[in-house]
Amino acid sequence: MEKNRAKKMYDYHVWANQQVFQNLKQLPDGVYVDTIKSVFPSIKDVLVHLYATDITWLEIMKGSTIQDTFKKVERRREEVGGVSINELESCYDGLAKDYYDFLATQPDLERTIVTEHPKMGVCEFVLADLIHHVVNHGTYHRGNVSAMLHQQGERGVPTDFVFYCLK
Repeated sequence: MEKNRAKKMYDYHVWANQQVFQNLKQLPDGVYVDTIKSVFPSIKDVLVHLYATDITWLEIMKGSTIQDTFKKVERRREEVGGVSINELESCYDGLAKDYYDFLATQPDLERTIVTEHPKMGVCEFVLADLIHHVVNHGTYHRGNVSAMLHQQGERGVPTDFVFYCLK
């Protein structure tokens, strides 16, 4: 079991995303892409948003400027705009590998990083706190997916942290 809490939380994030993808792939084709009146226009839009945001935070953690980060995120968002659920899942897998590669090179996840935000100015974050933010943001949007599935008459999948701990 992972001793570092931030890394353990990221493991949970990856596991929970995998649970969502496995569930979605078992449902009728339209459920993933159909437009519904909800927080996002479709479940695919939620997953693309989550993917793009995870890229944003990884780039910030790696020390990229906000301008370079936004350019990279926009490029990657365009790349996944028309992909299938299987292709998007592969993109998520690749991004998780990028996170794990980054985390493996970090001797101190309690160190402070400084970044500049166009609206909030200079910001200081503890690296582990940003990882927890990525996980928390993912939990929030996996909840959106679950609610949107219920709107379409389908069932979500349990992704609570306790289920990860019990696996």
